Amino acid sequence: MHSVLQSLQSLQEVDRDLFKVLVELKRLPEEEKRRKAALDKLLARAAELRNEAKVLRVKSKELDDRATIARQRLKKVDSEAMASRADQALLAAYDHERRTLKRDIGATEEEGLGLLEQVDVLEKQAVEAEAKSAAEQAIFSEFQQNMVKELAAANARRSELEARRKERMGEGLPADMLALYARVLSTREGEALAQLDGRTCGACFMEVPTNMVVRVSRGADLVQCPSCDRILYI
Repeated sequence: MHSVLQSLQSLQEVDRDLFKVLVELKRLPEEEKRRKAALDKLLARAAELRNEAKVLRVKSKELDDRATIARQRLKKVDSEAMASRADQALLAAYDHERRTLKRDIGATEEEGLGLLEQVDVLEKQAVEAEAKSAAEQAIFSEFQQNMVKELAAANARRSELEARRKERMGEGLPADMLALYARVLSTREGEALAQLDGRTCGACFMEVPTNMVVRVSRGADLVQCPSCDRILYI
């Protein structure tokens, strides 16, 4: 069993580094995805602001057209009233319509000005969002360029470590013990073994029962830490 532990320790030396490389190979694409999502959100917000400003500008134009039509009608009413001075009832009707038109024109123009103010605010926000998006795009492009290099280096390192691992796997490790090692390696982030210091596990620093210390010393079987599950060795 001591020879098995030695073989596992030899394998652990490679797997420790291999685990780090695999984590990096997973992290970089995930980081790219996260950054891309954040950049897309910025771009979408800038486009949304532009669209909101466009909609309000169209609405403002409609109000302006409505006010223009009302002013034209007001001129016509003034002209018709001048031609109907003798008809008091008709003059009263014209006066009422004149007051209504003036009130509508004032309200329409005020609403239109309010919309234009909103348009100015939205367009300013859009410019700021677009500037921020451009800056983030430059950062993202640089990240992608660096990521390509880092992935290439990580994959080369992975190939090297996997070749070394294959060599060390050929040392006649029993399948059941190798399966146990692989399981703990996966759950404990690349550290399947832990050195026993007295009664203390070197990985989780918890004390183990005395009978386990004896079993590890004898080397008759693989002993796992009851706290962190790692395979213990002296």
